[in-house]
Amino acid sequence: MKKAFKAIFALGAAGACGMSTTAVAQTSSINLYGVADLGVVHENGAAAGSVTKMTSGMMSGSRFGMRGREDLGGGTAAFFTLEAGVLMDTGASGQGGLLFGRQAYVGLDGSLGRITVGRQYGTLATAQAEYDPFVTGLAGTSANLISAGGRGGSNRMDNGLKYNLPTGLGGLEGELSYALGEVAGSAATNAQYGAAIGYTNNRFSSRIAYADAKDANGPGKDAREVFLAAKYDFGPFVGYANFVINRGAIVPGTPNFKSEDYLIGAQIPVGARGLIYTSYIYKNDRTAANNDAQQFGFGYAYSLSKRTRLYTSFAHIWNNAPNTASSGFYRVWNANDVGNPTAGNSGFSIGMNHNF
Repeated sequence: MKKAFKAIFALGAAGACGMSTTAVAQTSSINLYGVADLGVVHENGAAAGSVTKMTSGMMSGSRFGMRGREDLGGGTAAFFTLEAGVLMDTGASGQGGLLFGRQAYVGLDGSLGRITVGRQYGTLATAQAEYDPFVTGLAGTSANLISAGGRGGSNRMDNGLKYNLPTGLGGLEGELSYALGEVAGSAATNAQYGAAIGYTNNRFSSRIAYADAKDANGPGKDAREVFLAAKYDFGPFVGYANFVINRGAIVPGTPNFKSEDYLIGAQIPVGARGLIYTSYIYKNDRTAANNDAQQFGFGYAYSLSKRTRLYTSFAHIWNNAPNTASSGFYRVWNANDVGNPTAGNSGFSIGMNHNF
């Protein structure tokens, strides 16, 4: 499908621009891609009781996207991504109905690094996904207890500008991000800032990330978060560790504004096609409410092919807070169920994930 679409694109671009098809095919490409993820989830333990339902995007969000890239010469390339979220159970658009709600950006890539502009993932959210054994998916996602650092706990930023260091720096990685608040008369109001520095070699990887969302909790009340993480390939398994300092960055659906969060976990290969995911998270609430929480998560995925996996997962959260919607009661969200009052402190899911 990708090759066919490339050919169609090359012919169309050549006809529109009066160029030869050979020249266009050598310098430009465009690919369609996506994820179809759907399964059944059972949630219980919330004030609203228990529920069994079909849910989209539990392992990774279902999506349909388009990527394009053009070689500009001299080692520089222009590129873009347009990515739409899809709710497989209903056919509706994800991310509140936005057309390209997952990602929509354009950028330049060269020897001095990479620049992207548009709607994209925040710097701390990117680090969180990389250093979560569940890759912020399945019932055991770290996002149940650990904030992604954006406005309202969001893992994406609108009006975003991001810079990444070039590759080939001996394992050194770095990122800076800034999102315009677009408030008349004030460049700082509602703006977001992010920064990260890390190092990766064959077996070890680490990252320090910072997020600052201005006025996220009211005028002059910022949401700040520091994320420290590492992972190491021990051979039989890959171990993960996180330490997070949170000052105002919420988990969606909860009022907590101050905590320290700890995670340990692992990905464990089972045979040639199986993979176990597991983690334990402790949230130390530093407010007067003392709404501490702990989560244990377990998951298993079996690859039917390079593109298709069957999966199951379970997570349970122990809350110090009362079982009410407004008290700081943390829930086991299942992907697109964020904000659903029926989500409980236990969740079990089973489904299929197909990449194309």
